Amino acid sequence: MEVRIGKTLYVTDRKLWRSWLAKHYKSEKEIWLVYFRKESGKPRISYNDSVEEALCYGWIDSVMKNLDEERFAQRFSVRRKTSTISQINKERIYSLIAQKKMTKAGLAAVKHVFDPVKEKTKRLVIPSDVLRLLKADKQVWANFQKFPESYKRIRVAYLESQRRHGEEQYQRALKHFIKMTTQNKHFGFVKEMRFVS
Repeated sequence: MEVRIGKTLYVTDRKLWRSWLAKHYKSEKEIWLVYFRKESGKPRISYNDSVEEALCYGWIDSVMKNLDEERFAQRFSVRRKTSTISQINKERIYSLIAQKKMTKAGLAAVKHVFDPVKEKTKRLVIPSDVLRLLKADKQVWANFQKFPESYKRIRVAYLESQRRHGEEQYQRALKHFIKMTTQNKHFGFVKEMRFVS
């Protein structure tokens, strides 16, 4: 079934996106957020910023679709009451709560599957294969241990999400994670672009 693009919106930063959500999160059911490709050099909101602000108001991201050579659009919509929530988005919500950005609407939208207060106390479990690679080099392990707890949780959750997409994609993500940890660098969310026609 062909996915049709509905109403579109182009914003250059998260402040403008948050402003739109604050005004329309109750009255609208969806919006297609337009992004210029990075190589175009034109201003655009980052993927992570767009997802974080959507979570604040109880919205979620989904399918992406090409518009033309320079642009693509991503559908954002109200979270369904039956929807699940990924570990990565849980970690985003922890961070947004700490920054006092989450709204009552955003928290209400996930209360059926997620209690931030209860879940935050859960101990971080690092998969054995990831732990083995981290501990293989003393400096890498030392770097990882100094990272903020929220960052460690996000990275582990991201790796686990990539594992579900197949061994090749998982190994690519794991290699990048180890490389960045070796360099003692944080890195943000990477969205695997899956466009539909």
